Amino acid sequence: MSNQSHKQIEPLLDSFSAPSLDQWREEVERLLKGAPFAKKMFTKTMEGISVKGMYTEADNDSLPWVENLPGQWPFLRGGEAGANVSAPWLVAQELPLPTAEDLNNALRSDLRRGQTAINIVLDKAGLKGLDPDQAPAEMVGQRGTSIASTADLETALDGIDISTTPLFVQTGSAALPVLALLLSLLNKQSKSPADLSGCLGSDPIFGLAELGQLPFELKRIYDELFIISTWAQNSAPKLKTLPVHEDPWHEGGADSALSLGLILASGVQMLRAMEERGMPVEKAAARIQFHLCIGTDFFMEMAKVRALRLLWSDILAAAGCPAVASEIKIHARTSRRTQTLLDPHVNMLRATTQAMSAVLGGVDSLHVSPFDEVDSLPDEFSRRIARNLQLVLAHECHFDQVQDPAGGSWYVENLTCNLAEKAWGVFQECEQHGGIVEAMKTGWLQEQVTEASRLRAHALATRKKSMVGTNVYANPLEPKREARTVDHAMLKERRTEDMARQRTSGAQDEHMLVLGRLEKIIDASNGKLLDLLVDAAAHGATLGELTGILRLDTDPDLDVKTIHLRRCAEPFEKLRARVESLGPKNRIFAVCLGDVARYMPRLDFTRGFFQVGGFNVVEDGFFADSSEALEAYKKLETSQIVLVGQDETYNQFAAKILQDFKSLSSPPKVFIAGGGTELLNDLKAMGLDGSINMRSNTVEFLGQMASDLEVQS
Repeated sequence: MSNQSHKQIEPLLDSFSAPSLDQWREEVERLLKGAPFAKKMFTKTMEGISVKGMYTEADNDSLPWVENLPGQWPFLRGGEAGANVSAPWLVAQELPLPTAEDLNNALRSDLRRGQTAINIVLDKAGLKGLDPDQAPAEMVGQRGTSIASTADLETALDGIDISTTPLFVQTGSAALPVLALLLSLLNKQSKSPADLSGCLGSDPIFGLAELGQLPFELKRIYDELFIISTWAQNSAPKLKTLPVHEDPWHEGGADSALSLGLILASGVQMLRAMEERGMPVEKAAARIQFHLCIGTDFFMEMAKVRALRLLWSDILAAAGCPAVASEIKIHARTSRRTQTLLDPHVNMLRATTQAMSAVLGGVDSLHVSPFDEVDSLPDEFSRRIARNLQLVLAHECHFDQVQDPAGGSWYVENLTCNLAEKAWGVFQECEQHGGIVEAMKTGWLQEQVTEASRLRAHALATRKKSMVGTNVYANPLEPKREARTVDHAMLKERRTEDMARQRTSGAQDEHMLVLGRLEKIIDASNGKLLDLLVDAAAHGATLGELTGILRLDTDPDLDVKTIHLRRCAEPFEKLRARVESLGPKNRIFAVCLGDVARYMPRLDFTRGFFQVGGFNVVEDGFFADSSEALEAYKKLETSQIVLVGQDETYNQFAAKILQDFKSLSSPPKVFIAGGGTELLNDLKAMGLDGSINMRSNTVEFLGQMASDLEVQS
């Protein structure tokens, strides 16, 4: 702007006086026309945080970190000054393809097209440390890649330089055997592990919550993590080895405060376990990487990422760690919980806001879920859309050119503070229950997550919270689509043949040498264990064989209630499937009363209400009296009607119409949209079957309708 233009604007601005906060409130109250200010201008979140309609600088006067810069303790704004510009977040897309060949093809393609990190997820068999010929067929290739040997890993990473590309491996309880396979591959390629970066390890708390029981003693898993982490300190300093996951809490239904408090408790459990084995807290903290799940509450999820850095810094400071130890790495993935089978392309839009929350909050790496992740293997199209979403945020939105862009926002800073306080309360309560393991053993933790999930489900069922395409704006004409799935039985047969060839490819004496190497592992000290595992892997030992030796003399020692993934849309999806299976019986006749201009808003509500459950709302114009409505009804194959109109219209016509319909030889179910309390009581006494309004529980109401129709069928 030129100086001349600036001088012209200044007098104009001077002629207006800035309104005070009191004046703003007076104007808002005038516009509310008597509605309570406290009710309309404050919103209560799932976390119990009251969000105001407007924030000012005064809201942040008491926040001590507001003036801090990126790179300054408590690292609210990021661990390093300018980190997002010099080293943007990693595009770390999971590629859960069933075979090593499939994974390699996808990796080589996607790394040329914008992906910047390798993110390998083992299949269910691998996460349990089983070879594919040992595991039930349904586990082979389930939600991940079947990798059971150095040869498999070599195939998966063929043509990819892991010394220059960060590597994430989700290993389940098989972290130490998987590391042995990886190191045997590096030795074969004459490469040094010193260049490895990313994360390879396991979070036993995640496994315990998801499975209810670990495959062997919790103590033994921490022993193995200690071995991995001690090795990494000296040999792979850039590789994180102690992942701490939010997944079980978030995906189980917890709100952001609850899941943040629990991930802190899980992180503290990891620190304690390493300290008990002789690793100083600051050394263990340097090996930790947090794994967050990012939901759809845009500002809350952004605040969660920032609050995690703040609270973890406080925890480490209390443990006597130097400030530099508080710098943490955060990997994130978009939420599974919020993905839908119905109207799945909306998942692209959800993933956009979730990815923005993660990036603006300052994560170090990110996976964006393909829109069809719920029921399909990702294909080239769904992978490309998910990957390009991140690339658009970087190259078109330029989010990689600024660090902590939300920093200083009165709302975001205040929300971060409030969320941190709520999460800290959860963390303290969990500690009072003896820490996260004891809290799981007693069931307290599961109860907290279940209750949070119940509240969310109720809010969705009553449409206090919206899920576009699911509980609002459902698409009744949605076309059927074919899911891309794994033939697990065929894959197991193929992989069993692969394993047989690998095990018999060497001479008998070589096979005996492998068995001898495995036997040495049984009595090995911790200092020699990894070297012996690597040696055995290099000579053909498989994941299952290595894991079996490690678990030879140990059994599960914990049994807790599991926390399952609770997708928010599932109750609606099941309801839709039930109703659509009824065929023509799923029709409901809308008897519209009054002129179009007056009944149309309530008709729109009625359409939306029933379409959420898969019902087909049939309309046949306006009806001035009962006889017209009866004639139209007799032409339809349906056994249910809904009256739609204004309350004053109901007062005139509803009783007569209800009486006439109920006097038919096969009377239909009759419902009404809206209506006053006194009228509804009178109509129910006359046989009205139910009413719908803004407070109705759609899942319960429509579920009962479906049950009644199923009984009729």
